[in-house]
Amino acid sequence: MTSKLYLDAVFPTMQVLLDDNSKLREKFKDLVARVEFGARQGDELIACQLDFDHGRLKVTQGPADQADLSLIFSSPEKMNALLKGGLAMPRIRGRLSLLPAFLSLLMGLKIMTRDNAKLKTEEERILKVKASLYMITRALSKYNKLGDPDMQTFVRRQPDRIYQFTVEHEGDPHFIDCYLRVKAGKSKSGHGVYTRRSPFVLFLFRSVEGALKVLGKEVEFVEGVERGYVETIGSPEYACYLNDYMAVLQAMLS
Repeated sequence: MTSKLYLDAVFPTMQVLLDDNSKLREKFKDLVARVEFGARQGDELIACQLDFDHGRLKVTQGPADQADLSLIFSSPEKMNALLKGGLAMPRIRGRLSLLPAFLSLLMGLKIMTRDNAKLKTEEERILKVKASLYMITRALSKYNKLGDPDMQTFVRRQPDRIYQFTVEHEGDPHFIDCYLRVKAGKSKSGHGVYTRRSPFVLFLFRSVEGALKVLGKEVEFVEGVERGYVETIGSPEYACYLNDYMAVLQAMLS
């Protein structure tokens, strides 16, 4: 399941890097290419294809019929090891000239797990918060769809509910917004404010710096609430439930 979460929840977050990281945006602004990334598990190939088109990215689950560059690991464990910062070498085929740019983007994902003290610029601090929230809301939905029993029970017992995440910044009350929607066993994540229903729970981060402290685990969630870094508006019980699942996913993916 960890491998599929990487491919279907973490990799789509690359678009945030392409949009908001100036160096990566420059590298990919003229690139048109398809990259296949995955791992073999017995006779099955667990993979996704990444289609780059002048700074836009489309991630499709499943092996690619044709790819300009293909990186395939011999096992999911080796793929996960590399994505968690370890050493593992995939089989590489195709246009090797694409490899430096793709690896720089792949390494860029590590900003979500980088120690806050090592973030050098405001751009990096904002990028960590935005990428982390976009990733975790998508991962929560995928965790349900991939069949985790506890998560499925949590989602199944709820009517149509919205878990909204909002970060305020320098007077902008909606600097970063994303949400998780659950309804009778189904789940979906999205960017922005969900407007057709009021949030069942709103996680309101009062600043980027406060969000960093909570998301970067400088403080536990409860302490973050006590210090005013984040406010939960709505059901405190279900806010705690969702925070527990977020912690499980962060542990799996870091």
